[in-house]
Amino acid sequence: MRAGNRRATRAGAWLALLGIAGLGIGAAGCGGFATKRFGEQVTVTEVVVLSQHGVDPEKIIAKMRRGGTIYNLSEKQYAEMRKKGVTPAVISYMQRSHDEAVKTFPKLAEDADLNCWNLGYDGFWYAGGPLGLHPDC
Repeated sequence: MRAGNRRATRAGAWLALLGIAGLGIGAAGCGGFATKRFGEQVTVTEVVVLSQHGVDPEKIIAKMRRGGTIYNLSEKQYAEMRKKGVTPAVISYMQRSHDEAVKTFPKLAEDADLNCWNLGYDGFWYAGGPLGLHPDC
């Protein structure tokens, strides 16, 4: 191989390496608004379905913990979940995680416009999840 071709190949390899590094840095920067990353969000609908299928409450709680989801539910909504077979342990975890989040991020409780909350496809309000909380919350 001629020396000129080798230099062009090396230069191309360096450019490719720099491009890949740039993509990695850019992708890491895209999540910069998140305070903490979690696994997949667990919806109320999923909690109900898992409960109705007899999944162990501790497994459901572990999944919710990994998901980092914070639930903004009323007592009436929790009562409906109980009627649908969600155990008191799971509901207690959901309530505790909300209370702890509000202590850590008081704006969640003061957020009358629900700017810190996301309306899920199932009609329930959520915060947290895979991207964590927005820093303004």
